[in-house]
Amino acid sequence: MKTAGTKWSLLVMLALCIMIIVSAGSPVHGRQVTDMAGRTVTIGPARKVWPAYPPLMHLVYAIDPSLLVGWTIPISAANSKYIHAPQRNLPVIGGWFGQRTPNLENLADAGPDFALAWDQTITARPNMVETLGKLNIPVLAVRLFRLSDYPDALRFLGNVLNREERARELRNYLERTIAEMKKFGGSIAREKKVSVYYAIGPDGLTNDCDHMPFLDEAIDLAGGRNVYQCRPADRMTGKKIDMERLLIFDPEVIITQDTIFFSRVYSDPRYRLLKAVKNHRVYMIPGTPFNWLNYPPTYMRALGIRWLAKMLYPGLYTADLRRETKLFFKLFLRIDIGDDETDEILLLKTKNVGSRGTGVPHGFAYRER
Repeated sequence: MKTAGTKWSLLVMLALCIMIIVSAGSPVHGRQVTDMAGRTVTIGPARKVWPAYPPLMHLVYAIDPSLLVGWTIPISAANSKYIHAPQRNLPVIGGWFGQRTPNLENLADAGPDFALAWDQTITARPNMVETLGKLNIPVLAVRLFRLSDYPDALRFLGNVLNREERARELRNYLERTIAEMKKFGGSIAREKKVSVYYAIGPDGLTNDCDHMPFLDEAIDLAGGRNVYQCRPADRMTGKKIDMERLLIFDPEVIITQDTIFFSRVYSDPRYRLLKAVKNHRVYMIPGTPFNWLNYPPTYMRALGIRWLAKMLYPGLYTADLRRETKLFFKLFLRIDIGDDETDEILLLKTKNVGSRGTGVPHGFAYRER
């Protein structure tokens, strides 16, 4: 006959067995990681993540598209063909950048394992972490501003996303490109660097002091000299540059992503005295599938600085831009592009809207087909 003590022992053993069985079938316990802001955060396995900042969205896509729960900003219809089919119909959740906030209902429905945020956003908007905490979404800070930040960001993301090999592949390319372009830019004496002006807005006179640091970096790596340096007063004047100041700058090259400005620059009498206009050296920045130099400041700048170096020094920078573009799209976007499509992406087959040629610099190896 079993005693009460024996029955109690059997019950304890049964309870322990049940706990072992349950724990064996339960998810892996979270791990603690130190993010790029020095914060210690507990996260689970990375099955689905939500990047709250457009450059992070693009970078996660390059690492592994299947990790995305949704887009931070919409993908244009024209550029959707460069996105893999399963990701084209992902919801636009939005993000925390500028004055924008996400759709929290859509975010909760998407159920990411954790969020990735720009480290500066976490500092500027501490309520973000608290808000996401209420949705049981941990937040990891990632430093991603200048192109030079990308290798460390990829090392960090490769670890937390468990995609080390793929992240290392992208990181190696970026490190080689940055080193190569530093060597190229450094080989040009300061007094011989081509002066560059980045024209923003339909009149080309809107400044962009908030984003100037990463634009400065891109121009510098391409061997150029940015004529416009932000002053404290520039942040107080409606973000406009007066024409007299631009005439004093008298840049040798103007680059823009504004199609209206690009279409009018050669016919606008205000610009006729500028060297860049007189010498037909105004260039439209490629933007497929997203901007190559300015905002959003993505990894596309690694290709954009090569493009810019070719625009500034067509005879000195000897890299095959078509070949580099094909390799880049294959590596980062996992797609193959042909010769004609490459020329369209590089805007080589697009006539300058101002009817002053093709927008291709003298000395660039290009011919109509």
